[in-house]
Amino acid sequence: MLSRFALTRTGRLSSFAFGGDVNGRVSIALSAIRSVSSTSALPSTAPAAAAPHAHPAAVKPESDSNDIQRTLSQWDAAHKIYFGPERDTVNYPLKQQPETSPPVKLGFIPETWFQAFYDKTGVTGPYVFGTGMITYLLSKEIWIVEHGFTHFLAFWIAFYTVVRKWGPSIAKYLDTQNDALQDRLWWKSVNNAKEEYKTHIEELEKSIWREDGQKYVFEAKKENVDLQLESVYRQRLADVHQSVKKRLDYQVDVQNATRRVHQHHMVNWIVDGVLAGISPQQEKDSLAKCILDLKTIAAKAQSTAPA
Repeated sequence: MLSRFALTRTGRLSSFAFGGDVNGRVSIALSAIRSVSSTSALPSTAPAAAAPHAHPAAVKPESDSNDIQRTLSQWDAAHKIYFGPERDTVNYPLKQQPETSPPVKLGFIPETWFQAFYDKTGVTGPYVFGTGMITYLLSKEIWIVEHGFTHFLAFWIAFYTVVRKWGPSIAKYLDTQNDALQDRLWWKSVNNAKEEYKTHIEELEKSIWREDGQKYVFEAKKENVDLQLESVYRQRLADVHQSVKKRLDYQVDVQNATRRVHQHHMVNWIVDGVLAGISPQQEKDSLAKCILDLKTIAAKAQSTAPA
């Protein structure tokens, strides 16, 4: 009774060891075991690199890692069974440790007891039952009023006075100490781990964002390669065009040179033939005839010229 009264007046119950959601506690325990597993499952070269002067006996054997993995698998199997879809959470809800003590009446009697009487006897039922119980205990001398009874009454009166006067401040102080204890032993590590994981997640998301930009870089590089291939293709087309043009120009030059040689040879052959067919007398007569024609033309030109 004293402990219930004290817990009621001091406020919250300690939820460090037993408080909180069962599912959350199991999840946190699994995360802690996984972190230990990831640490102990490092390659055999990792301990030597981290602590080169460590004793060989300090290195955990591979069997420890297997034990941890087996424990993790057993935890996962139990988690699936206990929190699986077949769990009837309506009729058999998951029990949770309340953060504060349940409400009471008269300083130490749970209110649920009064609620149980209300359905059967009404509002006055619990008080009549308590009064009758005390009367029965006193009348049958089960509870004997002796010389120490006054000490009992004085103790509870003093206790009630202390609780009413300093109870709230003591409750506030104990709650502050409890919060500080939980923060130091539990929530500080959890929050630090959350911050580290959050930072790590942000870095991973940033890495994913950078990797998403790689597709644009890949497209740009692909276009660059396509342009280079197109440039090489056009250069080769130009080289082929120049090679074919040079060969065709060469054939044209060959044909033109052959034609010129033929023409020159033909002209020389005709001229030589004509010159060979003219006798010296015919040449003299032709010259004389030409001179006579020139004189005739000159005379006509003089006669027709104006005075």
